[in-house]
Amino acid sequence: MPVSASGDEIRAWPDDTWARTEAAALLAGGEGRPLAERSVVGEGFAPAPLTELRELTTTGVFLDDICRCLGSLTVALLDGDGEFIGGGSFHGGTDIAWEWSRFRNNLEVAAPGRLLDFLARHSTYRRA
Repeated sequence: MPVSASGDEIRAWPDDTWARTEAAALLAGGEGRPLAERSVVGEGFAPAPLTELRELTTTGVFLDDICRCLGSLTVALLDGDGEFIGGGSFHGGTDIAWEWSRFRNNLEVAAPGRLLDFLARHSTYRRA
């Protein structure tokens, strides 16, 4: 198994997963704790915020590396039954690590300022 998947290998995953996403929960904390043990700090069900979140967290450049911290926030994608279908952890205000343990490749988002603005509008998340 490679240390990290290439950006090209990862690109199909968000398309498939987001196509099945009907809600997103923003959870406190990054990797390392079960999702059920984390506080919900924001959520989105309406099409417009979900579309914006998708754009902000899937547009950018894969770094072919991963941050070794656990992350500060997790975007949990949920299907129509409320089941978890995928997630990404937020790193340093600029990166998302989708399926951290699976892909091991951070996406440096194209518009980090817009992502932080989105989080401020749709959650209680505040960057330290």
